[in-house]
Amino acid sequence: MLTEPPAGWVRPWWAERQLDPGSAAYAPEPSQVRYWLPAQQVSDSVLANTAGRSWTTIGLPETLDRAAVDPRGLVVLGCWSLDWWVRAGDEWVFPSRAAAVRQRLVEGMPVVETILRVGGGDVVHRAAAARGASVRLDDAERHVKQQRRKQVAGDGTSAVPEVFVVEITNRTDAPVAVALAARPYHLGAFEHADGEIWGWSNAWGIDEISVDNRVTTIDDGLGHAVGRAAVIFDRTPGDIVVGSDGADCAGALVEAGEQAAAGQESSVAVSIGGAAPPSDHAASLRSEPASIPQPERAPVSVTDPQRMANAAAVFPLVAGATLRTAVVGRGSAFEWDDAGSPALGAAVLDAVPSLDRVANGWSRRVDAGCRLELPGGRLADAALAARSAQLLSTAPFDDGPGVVGPMLASALDTDAQFAGDDLVQLLALVEAGVPQQVRDLLLRQAQAQDYSGATTSMGVSVTGTSLVLAEHLLSLHPDPALAEGISEFVTAAARRLLTRDAEHREEAWTIREGLRAGYRLLFRLGAERAATALQREAMSLPEVLRVEVGDSSATPARSRRRRRAGPHAARSGTGINESSSFYRDRSGRLPWEVSSDTSVRARSTAQFAWRETGETASSAESEQPDRRWEWVSHDTGLWIHAAVPWAPPLPFVGAEPADGTPADFVDDTAASCGHDMVATALLAFAEARPAPGRAFDRLEALVSVASPTLNWPTYMHPALRTGTNGTGHDLMVGGLFVRTLLRLLVDVPDDGPASSGGAGREPARLRLAAYWPATWLGQPVEVHHVPTAIGAVSWAVRWHGERPALLWDVVPHDPGGDPPSVTAPGLDPAFTATGWQGEALLAPPPVL
Repeated sequence: MLTEPPAGWVRPWWAERQLDPGSAAYAPEPSQVRYWLPAQQVSDSVLANTAGRSWTTIGLPETLDRAAVDPRGLVVLGCWSLDWWVRAGDEWVFPSRAAAVRQRLVEGMPVVETILRVGGGDVVHRAAAARGASVRLDDAERHVKQQRRKQVAGDGTSAVPEVFVVEITNRTDAPVAVALAARPYHLGAFEHADGEIWGWSNAWGIDEISVDNRVTTIDDGLGHAVGRAAVIFDRTPGDIVVGSDGADCAGALVEAGEQAAAGQESSVAVSIGGAAPPSDHAASLRSEPASIPQPERAPVSVTDPQRMANAAAVFPLVAGATLRTAVVGRGSAFEWDDAGSPALGAAVLDAVPSLDRVANGWSRRVDAGCRLELPGGRLADAALAARSAQLLSTAPFDDGPGVVGPMLASALDTDAQFAGDDLVQLLALVEAGVPQQVRDLLLRQAQAQDYSGATTSMGVSVTGTSLVLAEHLLSLHPDPALAEGISEFVTAAARRLLTRDAEHREEAWTIREGLRAGYRLLFRLGAERAATALQREAMSLPEVLRVEVGDSSATPARSRRRRRAGPHAARSGTGINESSSFYRDRSGRLPWEVSSDTSVRARSTAQFAWRETGETASSAESEQPDRRWEWVSHDTGLWIHAAVPWAPPLPFVGAEPADGTPADFVDDTAASCGHDMVATALLAFAEARPAPGRAFDRLEALVSVASPTLNWPTYMHPALRTGTNGTGHDLMVGGLFVRTLLRLLVDVPDDGPASSGGAGREPARLRLAAYWPATWLGQPVEVHHVPTAIGAVSWAVRWHGERPALLWDVVPHDPGGDPPSVTAPGLDPAFTATGWQGEALLAPPPVL
């Protein structure tokens, strides 16, 4: 049963806005949410998040757990969340209802800082994932871990699991009280599919909360399977107020504050451990912790059969002080339901670094790749934030890339970022110069490959995309040892793609691109006869799959599908059954694939146009026409199939509808569903080579609507600039943003093994600074160690009056190969040079 907090509760930010008649996001109508029980399908009426699907992902690259931080600092952890409230003077301030709240990333890294203005100063909330040194276990805890087959070191130590750290600092001039509250709600982001909304029967809620001094354990209904979560405080709470049976502990805190302000003895401020509160309880909220006795409390639990248990731990916080809290996720290395202790909790918290150190550690991870020194501004900041977020796009699953980031439905875990989505994010890591996670992933996939040559991840075949990823990785980061280590994997995977079984399990584009990548990989491995045989057999495939594998001009497409919450549904965002033959058009394209239609250029010069196909389904499953809306870039003749037909890409200044487009179509559809951020980013990437100026305009359009933490939802409300559908932090948008920007800065268009030159071939073309915006004129720019097919490229621009001086340096993969032909069309269209290194004083840009 999906049970919502009743009226009067302090709700999350998105719900407060949707239920406020004075808010532009007011949308109080509940949605019918369908979910599955063991024997039947059930429908509930629940408020769904339709105008506030915006948040920021936090986590660590090497671990599985992810959390989401909403625009007011609510940390969502699975089926429950951790909120924070502040009492300044005699009033409690709830960030989800407050207007004076700001948010940013610390140094552009996944450390989210939320700032609440109270009492003439700021109270600062920070949240991030962290990992620290090992801690020592006592005999009881070690025994439980061994019983559960958890790894324990011989000296009694165990590695600290990933924890989510919350730090709250009082930067006002007066003491405040801070409450950390376990709440039975999440982001309300149900999955939208074919006009229906899907959820889970245990989508959110808390069954039980247990408090033992500094450790609070949370049972969200899955504790029997994966253990309980634990919230560890760095001190004993001054008070703990709980709620159950429909009562909100926030109301108890407000009532206690009002009674204290009136000079009355509080009727609700009784801490739950059996011990009476200190006689000067009201004053304790305004004094230093050391001045107030904090007695040991007996462990106490609160339960709620409606999964609405909630509790708030209250701490006095003097000016300049910081409260530290760590949340250990369920299923971690420590099991808090029967082994965790306050002593162990203190050891874990002490072993975790501060969030300033966490941000510094993230910076070192990002700096290990390419380095971009761009003119200051939001575009440079967004590029840094997107690069750091991409490190969260892999997880250490044994069988392939993980479905990570904030799930489409938050705690519902229904965001299936299938092969095409994962590929974009992984390619972004490779192109940004941080390939180690991708190397590790490919080795895990090689180990998990089955006898037929197939590779799966999360139940989805990724054989073709694995070959694409491997070829791109070895092209940009040659590694003979890795190539030899995955040689058998490559051969078996390529043979697999030629089988009829693969045709049923793989999408058409993954087979085509996988075969192309396999052909190149076999040549790279020296297996020319095998490559030639692969080419010959690929030509015998059915028409929809037939491919000239020696052709290196094609680029991977994107097929964005969503896993349905129901057990048997398999439908796309267009409402078309993806398993049926009519889902593919005659060329085998799938939604989101980029195709070419050069006749478009002659028809219009506008940014947007639309068209739909009207082929009637031949499948017996349905007789509906195969209608798909498409958006076009008229500069390039590239059409993009719209997975959600009523969501146009983000426009920018000067866009006009094409001839034949219905009046106000773009505006009306954007207002009903929002702009499609993924389509916008995909168009930018597709245009980066043929129309770099247009691509840069799209990047600036994305930057102009980015959240305060510099990310994007899948679909964005045109006025509110918050998410309306999809996930609240779409890592694919960030991945395409990074790839587009890198392609505008450094590009070697002739991809493939021959791009570095060779007998009978033209030298590789190295394009630097494909576009130079007017705001960068006179500004120095440096680009360092961008990996390409010919080597790691660095360049810099310095200005001599109106003339730019260009310096470049390439560390070649093959020092004996022919040096590339270098151009910089964004700075000087007439400039050309040849060499691995060089410098030149260019002509003044035409706009000066």
